[in-house]
Amino acid sequence: MISFRDDEYLQKIEKSKSVERITNEMIENNLLRYPFFHGFVLQELQLMLLKTNGDYIMRLSHQPEKKAKSIGAKKASAEKTGPVDQSTLTRVILVLSVNITQKPDNTRSFYGDLDEVKQKENMDMHVCIEEINGKWISFFVERRTKFASIDDLITYYGRNPICYQATRVFLKRPIPLQDWELRKDGLEVIKTKKLGEGAYGEVYLGKWAQPFSVDQKEFHKWCDVAVKMLKKDDSRAALFEIMHEARLQLQLRHKNVLAFRGVFLLKKPIMLVSEFCENGSLKDYLQKNKVGVDDKLRFCLGSSCGLEYIHFKGLIHRDLATRNILVSLDKTPKIADFGLAKHASTYKMRRNTKIPVRYLAPETLSSFVYSTKTDVYTFGLVIWEIFANGQEPYIKAQPHQESSVPKNVPLKGKDIQLLIKKELFVRFNPETPAALQQYVTTKLFVTDEKKRPNITEVTTFLADMLKVDLTKMRFSYKVQQ
Repeated sequence: MISFRDDEYLQKIEKSKSVERITNEMIENNLLRYPFFHGFVLQELQLMLLKTNGDYIMRLSHQPEKKAKSIGAKKASAEKTGPVDQSTLTRVILVLSVNITQKPDNTRSFYGDLDEVKQKENMDMHVCIEEINGKWISFFVERRTKFASIDDLITYYGRNPICYQATRVFLKRPIPLQDWELRKDGLEVIKTKKLGEGAYGEVYLGKWAQPFSVDQKEFHKWCDVAVKMLKKDDSRAALFEIMHEARLQLQLRHKNVLAFRGVFLLKKPIMLVSEFCENGSLKDYLQKNKVGVDDKLRFCLGSSCGLEYIHFKGLIHRDLATRNILVSLDKTPKIADFGLAKHASTYKMRRNTKIPVRYLAPETLSSFVYSTKTDVYTFGLVIWEIFANGQEPYIKAQPHQESSVPKNVPLKGKDIQLLIKKELFVRFNPETPAALQQYVTTKLFVTDEKKRPNITEVTTFLADMLKVDLTKMRFSYKVQQ
């Protein structure tokens, strides 16, 4: 701890200034050496790291660019739990996060429920930093107690409690980086090979040092991966989406779900790393290749197995389509893109949310509610897309729909809603096996979700068509639970 009777220090203070924007260079010079530094990890993942009283991490937080009302021991309350503010946030501060619960919570979901009670389990404190000519010289969470280094600060609050309002807590256990928090030295991004892009991110081919062990010795091998990088590193909405995807994919391990390798958060650019699928999206694969009926049925079954597993893990996908299913080198379909997924049995969205109308179940259009049964309806459209060689549904009116909507022109959202309301769903082409057509049109394309089967029943039907036994596959992931 720094003594305020130190004349040399007092002279330094007069020349010092506060650090308001922590840069990559500052991170490399001052923070990466700390094993409990977790970079830009947000509350969604922080809730999974801090489990018992006194657990702590140090992290970075994006803050609105505004003059602070006060500094010192206060909550970093500007860090919200959702993509509310999509504006650019350029102010980056250092935060000390510590668990303040008095009892261990054995009921905590792996996915980190973000209700108000859970958020109050952790306390976030702005670590104020003072510098001279770019060199960090003092640190404090309480202005009356300053330290010459982060090490001194941590040591002091391990012996003396941090006091905030009615809360007193000691720093007890530093939480190191987890296996899914990647280090940059094991990841290479090939910027010349762009695989795709979305609203917030661009996806590139990358090389990842996959760890493995032999006779208790650690080794690694380089393998191809897909690396999603944010277009705007200082956008809260973009950060929230990539953290949301990471959180939901962390414990999904199934051959028909895109494998998650980890997320790089220590400095910018922030990157989400997944397995690389050589054949691209199922939509593109169907459009570029001549695919036989049996292979299409296998794509249907594999995708259904993946969705059954996702539902088994308590998730609703909410964005099923052949564009969001990837195909590996051995033609295994893998469900991807969990940006809209929710850890819930039902979810009601806000009315002003932009959504792809052509893939929505009747009950979602009428009441804005999603469930596992709405996923099942949308999966019926995935089957339709597979047998339509990657064509999207409801692009133009089919013959049985032409009396209700304009002919030979692209359908608008209101046209699609009218067709769904009249139960004039898409019809399959003649190539689709008759039994499958009958099953989807009478069981999946129905307005009463209670009459719609769950995805396990759909998977069983498809397996029976292909004479595949699913017993071993289902047993493996139930044991995994």
